[in-house]
Amino acid sequence: MPAYSLQYSLSMQTPQPPQAYDDEIDLRQLVRTIWQQKALIIGIAAVGAALGVGASILSTKYVSDGLFLTPGVSAPNYKRFQSVLSSGARLQQFLHNTNLVDTADGKLLHALADNPDGLKNALEPEFAFTDKDQKAFGVKLTEDEQAGVMIGIRIQFAHKEPTQGSPVPLLAEYVRDTVIRVNFEGTMLARCADFRTREQELRNAQIANDFAIGQEEKRAATLRDIITRTPGAAAIDNRQIVSLDKGSERFLSPAAQLTATEIQIADMKLADVRRERDRIASTLKRDYYCKAQDALQQATTGRAFLNELMNIQTAAFQSQDKSIDIVEQTWNELDVERENWTNTYLQGMRFVAPPEGTEIKQRKPGLALGLVLGGVLGGMLGMFVALVRAWWKNDNKQDEVRSQA
Repeated sequence: MPAYSLQYSLSMQTPQPPQAYDDEIDLRQLVRTIWQQKALIIGIAAVGAALGVGASILSTKYVSDGLFLTPGVSAPNYKRFQSVLSSGARLQQFLHNTNLVDTADGKLLHALADNPDGLKNALEPEFAFTDKDQKAFGVKLTEDEQAGVMIGIRIQFAHKEPTQGSPVPLLAEYVRDTVIRVNFEGTMLARCADFRTREQELRNAQIANDFAIGQEEKRAATLRDIITRTPGAAAIDNRQIVSLDKGSERFLSPAAQLTATEIQIADMKLADVRRERDRIASTLKRDYYCKAQDALQQATTGRAFLNELMNIQTAAFQSQDKSIDIVEQTWNELDVERENWTNTYLQGMRFVAPPEGTEIKQRKPGLALGLVLGGVLGGMLGMFVALVRAWWKNDNKQDEVRSQA
């Protein structure tokens, strides 16, 4: 066998030592690669900075807000109002009822109502009012208002174009309308039913009392007849004061029984007078609250409903003589109640500071921050692309060397 052939065979059978793999990063080569690709990196960084600025400009919003006080709405009962306030269909119905749907502000709020989370973000309850807030808004709250009572609703509206804050007062009227309707729908329905039942109960009690008075008057007539037919009966004197169970008064003298019966009749008639007064008042209030309930279903807004209550009261008392004390008293009671409602819902519900002129421009992120973030992220992406590109070229060169060898 030739010597070179034996040597080749031995070299094929002898195991070769494994090649060492260099896993160290050559920083000089890395820096050299980045420097060579600086134009690419700067270009991508510039594109990133431009995108950051563009994102900042696209995120521009004009935001206006105000704190709308809502007396009578507290933290425990806010759940009653929350679902109604956050209903887009309810807001759109309000805009149609007030004929504002085609106005500029109405169109903005109509679009807001189509957003599932739009109203939730625009109307947020304010449960605390700090000393700093009081100084900022120039108001002073009582201890009761600061302890447990919800201060109001924070109304915020954001749009891509300036609105001068005009949609905020319109949203406040929507809040007022909703609170009035939620409160009065239950109140008027309950009071209409209560006073209707009360009037019937009093009338039934009157009928029963009139029958009892008739029976006692017949008994008194019988006693008078006995005294007349028995001259000595009137002379019987009962000086002892006793307490008798009902039915045992028959053991007294006829004169004593007659006196007791006449006193009882007088008491029953007095009770009947009081019951009649109560029945007249209940009838008037029944007519008033039932008419108010019907008016609430037809009113365009809660404000219009409260303004209509005076006309409803006048209609309920139209056929009544106000010179009668119970009629005058009932009129005055409803007057006081209506004035309290007006103070609460029309005057008490207000902004602690007018929202006009409070509109501010917001950008998230700001122009400077968008420029910096875009440039940094673009530069990082550029370096990554440059390194991948250099690795790709180097790998292709090695493949070409291997193929030539």
